Amino acid sequence: MTAKEPPTKTVKLLEPTFHFARKRFGENDGALEPLLVSELVRPGQLLADYPDYERFAARGFEKQPLKAGHYTEFSPDGQRLQATVFGYPKVEELVQEDGRPLLIVSVQPLIKVSFDRLRAMIFVLPTIPGKIGLQSVDLEQTLHEAGIHYGVDAAALAEVRRIIAAAPAEPHELVIAEGELPGPGTDAHLSFCLEIGPIAGQIKEDGSIDFRERRIMVGVQRDQLIAVKQPAIPGSPGMNVLGETIEPKSGRDITIFVQGDAVYSPETMEVRALKDGVLSVINNNTIKVLAHQVVPGDCNYTTGNIESLGSLTINGSIQPGFVISCLGDLKIGGSVMSATVKTEANAVINGGITGKNSRISSGGDLDIKFIEQGRIEAGGRIVIRSQAYFSTVTSRSDIRCHPLSKVMGGSIIAAGQLSVGVVGTSKSDTATLGAGVDPERLELYEQTRTELSARQEELIQWLQLHGSSRSRKVRKMEAAIDEIKLRLLTLNLIPGTELYSRGCKGNSREEVEEVSPLYHQGIDIDLIRIDIHGTAYAGTVLLLGNRSLVLPQSVMRRQFKLSADLKRIISFPLRG
Repeated sequence: MTAKEPPTKTVKLLEPTFHFARKRFGENDGALEPLLVSELVRPGQLLADYPDYERFAARGFEKQPLKAGHYTEFSPDGQRLQATVFGYPKVEELVQEDGRPLLIVSVQPLIKVSFDRLRAMIFVLPTIPGKIGLQSVDLEQTLHEAGIHYGVDAAALAEVRRIIAAAPAEPHELVIAEGELPGPGTDAHLSFCLEIGPIAGQIKEDGSIDFRERRIMVGVQRDQLIAVKQPAIPGSPGMNVLGETIEPKSGRDITIFVQGDAVYSPETMEVRALKDGVLSVINNNTIKVLAHQVVPGDCNYTTGNIESLGSLTINGSIQPGFVISCLGDLKIGGSVMSATVKTEANAVINGGITGKNSRISSGGDLDIKFIEQGRIEAGGRIVIRSQAYFSTVTSRSDIRCHPLSKVMGGSIIAAGQLSVGVVGTSKSDTATLGAGVDPERLELYEQTRTELSARQEELIQWLQLHGSSRSRKVRKMEAAIDEIKLRLLTLNLIPGTELYSRGCKGNSREEVEEVSPLYHQGIDIDLIRIDIHGTAYAGTVLLLGNRSLVLPQSVMRRQFKLSADLKRIISFPLRG
């Protein structure tokens, strides 16, 4: 028991008594960083208290502030700090705002379960001479008490026993139990009975991206079998190390849509052509067989605006101010210059898209050479072969930019995967890259931020004019601001999930801890990646699901994904 006089003369602090031993290993053998080790404690074991507080209180002492950290708790009377798990105690000292020291006592668990509950690790630290160590611990019973009921590795357990018997002088961390992931289900899909590829932007078997020119305007004949629906196959359940069943994400069914001269039979699950025509396949579940219209030159004052009920080929360019729309696939041989282009199917634009007034939308895939200052959106995959300058690009699927392409300014937002080449320059405006982000929800998020700023400015102006902060009007305005802040905090950007998180805690989006984030019904956000094949310059903004990151420095050939707990964006060297 020690008592010390703090720098202030008005308050004397009584230090707590710690009931566990600590020792530094390696202090006398030249180690650069000696290892501080605590003795192994058991659940319920006393860690700290103030046994003689009454005697020191009579002399004007106060208790030095003590806080329960991880895996510790105070006794019901608040006088004794106890461990809640097997482990190694740690003490941290912080300085509070009033200048007083604050002691935080926590326990590093002997057995720790990973965030996804699929692995359990055991930490073996050196034993302090004269103190009880792991040699006296029943490991099987300890695992059971820690809740580890599945996947215990007998070989790993034997290795832990060997290490313990050897009285290690260094710490060891070993995986001692592993769960089993659920078996993946197979989504329902269409199996095509004719060659419809290549489809640009697909991942090939060697991991590279197929950037061959997209094949469209595929002809079909009357009564030809186009595709057969393959039903969904359910996945098998898994099990985590706690013995809890992990329900699989069952294969998703799809609804087959047909239009024009195509017909689908639910009995045979076959899609056939009723007449000769041109085939359009949109997002793997919509099939159209339509007529094919060809415009030999430009769309200009000679042709006027073009509205086609079939598939459309324009061999020339689209001049400024004109509007093109079609129900089937669209192929433009030239460029689009400050014009509006819309197709309910897929589109290939061999030239560039230029001008602030250019608006391109497709219900399916969109394959372009480049875009400057325009806006494009697609219900399917987007392929950009050269560059995207100061433009807005959004996709309900993946976005694949050629590895040698350049992105400068603007935003590229994909609901699925994203791959780009060079992003920005040392002097250009920063670009925003997003993957695993619902474009419509991101727009709602930005609208909500604008709404919040407007409401806050309205409150400031009201207070400047009226001066009173206690009126009913102010309370209503503050309540509205709090409601908007909550919407911003819980708005879920991950496609397929509920619009707002049902349960969370934290004061910012980066701190929010969602309920069961690994097992939501949206896309597998833990599998989503942003691949940068060239250089991304400092200031580039990355969005991945509900997380964001501003690159503090330039990086080259990096892959970005979410950490295992889905709380931050991490990066690795891009392979291949």
